Amino acid sequence: MPTFESRGITVEPVEKYLYGLLRPRDDALTFLEKDAEKNDVPIVGPMVGNFLSLIATSCRAKNILEVGTATGYSGIWLGRVAKQNGGKLTTIEADPSRVKIASKSFRDAGIADAIEILTGDARKEVPRIAKSSAGKFDVAFIDVGDKSLYVDLLEDCVKALRVGGFLVADNALWKGFVASSARDRDTATIQEFNKKVYADDRLLPSLVPLRDGVIVALKLKEK
Repeated sequence: MPTFESRGITVEPVEKYLYGLLRPRDDALTFLEKDAEKNDVPIVGPMVGNFLSLIATSCRAKNILEVGTATGYSGIWLGRVAKQNGGKLTTIEADPSRVKIASKSFRDAGIADAIEILTGDARKEVPRIAKSSAGKFDVAFIDVGDKSLYVDLLEDCVKALRVGGFLVADNALWKGFVASSARDRDTATIQEFNKKVYADDRLLPSLVPLRDGVIVALKLKEK
């Protein structure tokens, strides 16, 4: 079973039904899905990719911020919307080897001209972006292996968003552990992140039980 499917928490018959409804993906996305299965690369998969595209399309996103490029899979879904609307995706990745792979992925998808990849530490890049481009982004998407970044960068991601923009984060149900008695650091971090999003009166949130959980929050106001 593909890596992106096995991380889901939905019961298997429902999972298969949902995947069966999806439209076929093009060669660029299909290649990355097969690569994820073969090399155990964590990607959001087509259900969440489709959902990201829907969110970005619904707000006519031109400027999109992504924290965690990986191999470029989610970036293709988001970058295509940005390019269609005459904008760009700014995506941040700390691993140079993954930046190289993602760059090829974006070229293969025909959207390299609408992508800016920042190679570096998101803890430095996101605050810089939030300061220089506050309120400029239509969508901010968080999906990184270091879950502490979810909490640490939440405020700056919200600042970077315009009113009417969307904050989106993957792994918000964290394999279902957030609802269990698990006490590991990552589970506690995701629980803290979810609480902060729901407690922030600038945001109108919803946690969607899609795959491993996707939290979506509409920015209602600045303060």
